[in-house]
Amino acid sequence: MLKRLFAFTMAVCLCLSCHDDLDQFPETGILTENYYNSQESVESTVTASYNNLQGLYSYYMILWGEVTSDNAYVQAPNSNGGVSSLEDFTWSTTTGFVNSIWNSSYDGIFHTNMVLEVIDEVQFSSSEVKNVRRGEVLFIRSFLYDNLTTIYGDVPLLTKVTDPSYAFDDTRTPKAEVYDQIEADLLEAIDLLPVTYAAGRADKQAARAILAKNYMKRGMFAQAVQQLQQIVGTGKYSLVDIGDLYGVENEGNAEDVFSIQYASELDGNSEGSAYYYNFTQPDNQGGRGAMAMEPAFYNLFDAADKRRDLINVSDNAYYANKWTPSPNNNTGDGGDNHYVVRYADVLLMLAEALNETGGSAEALTHLNAVRTRAGLSGITSTNQAVLRDAIALERRFELFGEGHRWADLLRSGNAVSIMNNFFASEGKNIVVQDFRVLAPIPQSQVDITAMQQNPGY
Repeated sequence: MLKRLFAFTMAVCLCLSCHDDLDQFPETGILTENYYNSQESVESTVTASYNNLQGLYSYYMILWGEVTSDNAYVQAPNSNGGVSSLEDFTWSTTTGFVNSIWNSSYDGIFHTNMVLEVIDEVQFSSSEVKNVRRGEVLFIRSFLYDNLTTIYGDVPLLTKVTDPSYAFDDTRTPKAEVYDQIEADLLEAIDLLPVTYAAGRADKQAARAILAKNYMKRGMFAQAVQQLQQIVGTGKYSLVDIGDLYGVENEGNAEDVFSIQYASELDGNSEGSAYYYNFTQPDNQGGRGAMAMEPAFYNLFDAADKRRDLINVSDNAYYANKWTPSPNNNTGDGGDNHYVVRYADVLLMLAEALNETGGSAEALTHLNAVRTRAGLSGITSTNQAVLRDAIALERRFELFGEGHRWADLLRSGNAVSIMNNFFASEGKNIVVQDFRVLAPIPQSQVDITAMQQNPGY
């Protein structure tokens, strides 16, 4: 096996030296014939898998979730690398986010597959540690595939280390098969992972949350309820005060189910984030103006809603105030982590899933817990349709700026109609076509593989 891995690594290096379009495979100078003889080498690759999540969520994933929706727009389109196409639904097969999300995701999948390929043959300090590492990479691979299927639909399902020359020669895998793999991997990860783990490392509850999200987008609400109730039943999490939810000083709080870690002033300022610079400041105040909140969204907030205070008003532009500036002059070296899942998200997902399975009365308990924390009175209606709309709106208020809204609209099945109604109400000459619910496969991949492009592109 090691000789085969060595041959594969040389193929990777050759492809990289030629600047092959399949650049989602990671550049590395440390993979050698004997590299995977030690626990340390596997640990390094697990770390690399987590690092891929850092890159993935540093910019485009959040903009895809917010600017594509009725939550936000690009205040300074000329300084943001073409992301205005997310706002007006004009992206193409070569747009930046299309390629970046794809490449970063398959980078991470490569690393997870490498670990799974060799881990059985590597001596570990204990079988428990080995099992946890296996669970972590299964979690990361599943998380990445869950995102990929939401964004692109059918995608190549790679579960083994594959020569990059042939990685995507096969056609795209039907997403139903990818979903089956996600489910199997996450169920195994839940068995292998610890109940509680260090910040930024996957544990059982993080895996349950991602599995629940996958179930919900498949309409499997009863299965989602089962996973989400187990998270709630641990008693591990609680809703913290709004003022204790954001900022570097509040990281690792009782609401954090799974977050991607960033830190300032480490490794030559390479481990930080640019969230504050990108998402919190207008361009005329030193920021990038990449994600301003729609005025119509701001005006939806009840005056008593504490979350409205998380939006700053500056020169008639509204900005989320959920991030902190860098402690130095490096605008890309902020220390804020990114919540992938927090407890409020879990409670609102559980409320939604319960409402869809006849448990509307119980759903109210979880919905109103989030509303009470925000300083609002409780919802009383148990009418399923009314409650469905109330939960969707509450998710919008609670999670704005964190990259959830577009995925929520897609899950509802009403993304196109909601956005077209929004644009019409705003007097904007934008019409969203049905095919835009999926992003295109990057043209660079279609050109060199047997993959068929998504309709409309």
